[in-house]
Amino acid sequence: MYQGLQDRLLVADSVRRVRRAIRWTRCLPEDPATLIVAVTALQMAAWTLAPALTNSAPPIDVVESTMWGREWVLATGKHPALPSWALEVGRLLTGGAVGWPAYLTSQLFVAATFACVFLLGRDLMGAPRAAAGTLLLTGVSTYAWLTPEFNHNIAQLPFWAGIALALWRAVERQSLAWWCLVGVFAAGGVYAKFSTGLLLVTAAAWILYDDKARRSLATPGPWIGLGVFLVLVTPLMAWLVHHDLQPLQYAAERSHQERPGGVPMFVLSTLGNIAGLLIMLPLIGLVGRGRNDIPSPASLTPSVDPRALHYLIFLAAGPLLLAIASALASGSSLHPGWPSPMFNFLGLLMVGLASPRFQMQTLRRIAALAVGLLVLIPVGYALAVKLDARRLGKPMRVNWPQAEIAQRFSTIWEHEIGRPMRIVSGDSWIAGLVGSTAKDNPSILDNGDLTLSPWITRDRISKEGMLVVWANSEKPMPRQLAEFVAGLAVGEERFKYASSGQEFAIQYVVVPPKRAVD
Repeated sequence: MYQGLQDRLLVADSVRRVRRAIRWTRCLPEDPATLIVAVTALQMAAWTLAPALTNSAPPIDVVESTMWGREWVLATGKHPALPSWALEVGRLLTGGAVGWPAYLTSQLFVAATFACVFLLGRDLMGAPRAAAGTLLLTGVSTYAWLTPEFNHNIAQLPFWAGIALALWRAVERQSLAWWCLVGVFAAGGVYAKFSTGLLLVTAAAWILYDDKARRSLATPGPWIGLGVFLVLVTPLMAWLVHHDLQPLQYAAERSHQERPGGVPMFVLSTLGNIAGLLIMLPLIGLVGRGRNDIPSPASLTPSVDPRALHYLIFLAAGPLLLAIASALASGSSLHPGWPSPMFNFLGLLMVGLASPRFQMQTLRRIAALAVGLLVLIPVGYALAVKLDARRLGKPMRVNWPQAEIAQRFSTIWEHEIGRPMRIVSGDSWIAGLVGSTAKDNPSILDNGDLTLSPWITRDRISKEGMLVVWANSEKPMPRQLAEFVAGLAVGEERFKYASSGQEFAIQYVVVPPKRAVD
């Protein structure tokens, strides 16, 4: 009897503590859709402002894609070019700004992902659980710390979420329009990154697995959607053939680079990426003991349709398992950033698996944690950027004085040549820093390799000249440029890192126009 009374007192005390902890969240919207809009707006503001106010240079992938974007090519020697198009549109709309437009672009892609994930979750398990599954993504690094560096991994996010949403609705509603959207989202994902193929293979497997989806193969919808996809990706496939499958060769080379730990280390890094989400689960009562003492209201069903859970399991686990299996079979390695879009459905899956424990209080707890993370983590990011140089001795790339570098080398070129600077080359990072905000919008000769920059020709170099830049102490001038700079004077400019004041040197050669190389 005494033990039972003690248990009841403990439960009552726990309930009081939970109520006090979530009391402040009453100011948040109660409607799940409105809550998602509010938290997404906070996400966009926090993760646009944090890097914009602290970074003195964009991350390396932003610099690289910015230089590619002005060429409006279908793909480069590394990847399809959709992220570059997005950055170029942002640059043009903001009058040539580089930095905050890229950070905002990244958040627009994340916001679109959250919207599609929420809509999918609402179809599968109702709006409250959909909102909870979406808010759990704020605990994943892919949607937080990594977002300032807009790249192909982040560009895939909304397309993967869109494919999942459109496919479910196409099957459930037997809608030709939604089948067409499956094709559109699938093509968009391929233009973002070729690894979208992992999700497409998984989606095809689910169609064969699910009875209702399999029956839809007897209707025109899936085949029309496939036709839309093929029409849209044909130009990119033609580009690949014409350029000897360069991006696929690049992916194969990267996957065979030595990475300590191999697949086991990849799995550990993946767990590290989602660690925040895993920590959130016991805090909100979806796993572990306690916090399920209050029965769910009648409006919430105690469980999720098993068919919906199977769909989420396919989406969340299928691409990851395919990637790991292919790496093991080929003896290759996996980059820690590659599974980024595979986390889109993890929050929904966790909520679905723990659905009997879900209450409206659970959603409020998740909202409180999400808001807290969206305040604390961007502040942590800003502090890490500002303190990194003093702690490690070597500043992060985002602490390079990009604006000063671009302005000074533009002035040098104008003083020596007196004509617009049209081509910049050398070390791709430094060349990108120079070219990204140079007033003449020069093209980049990536690492001096003409095969990687088909928009640059020898004839163009002869007519327009070229600025070659590199940091000799870190990375020498690419050997492909030796023939262009032979006999020319090497200059040096010194700069200071924005955070530490530590000096570094950039060496350069001005290749004047009409210096043809046969």
